[in-house]
Amino acid sequence: MKEAPLISVIIPCYNEEAYIKDLLESIKQQTYTNYEVIAVDSSDDSTPKILKKYGVKLIKVPKTNIAAARNVGIKAAKGDILALIDADYVLQKNLFLNIVKFFQKAKYSKVVCIEPRPRVNLKDLRKRDRFKFKILNEVISFYKKVSFFTFIPAAYGCDFCRADAVKKSGLFNEKIDVAEDKEFFSRLRRYGKFKQIKNTVKMSYRRHSKEGTLKTGAVYFLGSVAALFVKKFKFKFKSIRRKSK
Repeated sequence: MKEAPLISVIIPCYNEEAYIKDLLESIKQQTYTNYEVIAVDSSDDSTPKILKKYGVKLIKVPKTNIAAARNVGIKAAKGDILALIDADYVLQKNLFLNIVKFFQKAKYSKVVCIEPRPRVNLKDLRKRDRFKFKILNEVISFYKKVSFFTFIPAAYGCDFCRADAVKKSGLFNEKIDVAEDKEFFSRLRRYGKFKQIKNTVKMSYRRHSKEGTLKTGAVYFLGSVAALFVKKFKFKFKSIRRKSK
């Protein structure tokens, strides 16, 4: 990999006015600066105004699903590393630098995807629920790390992939609304290994908090099974957003 590879950050957005600023600020504060930010947006709130303020490359699309939005971003990306990041994440300031260093190490030359460890974004949770979701997060973090040794890696939300490997594996399946990442990363896994880095990122548990962990988990489980074996799954989540300030 190049000495200073370009990172293409791809962010699908739909009415993320309460979240996107936190992500963009954390990107702006990165110690590694050779990156581009591509936002694929179908919002009807103030999200586009926020995106323009931060000078990202904004691509407006009709609302379909996250697989289609990611594909638009991938096609527009010029980077050696594709960072597939959901709009409700917050990054550590040295994450990009450590991702690049990891990819450049000879012993990790066969790694095609790197994911930081998830941490709970407490802004989305009631105080009484915070301990419960911290425990859930540890379970998910362990599950994700173990899954990286299988051909069905549980990568989602904030993933850094070698662009050449993504080109070989193909785009996201736009017939899948939920767990599209499971099907996509099962194909990417054929071209190399997945690793989890020590850096952490804050992630939102807004859906688990509002709709319940069992219900949300059941939908993702059914979506994962369908994505892997049927290659098709249609399901529309209702929008769950933190109130903007």
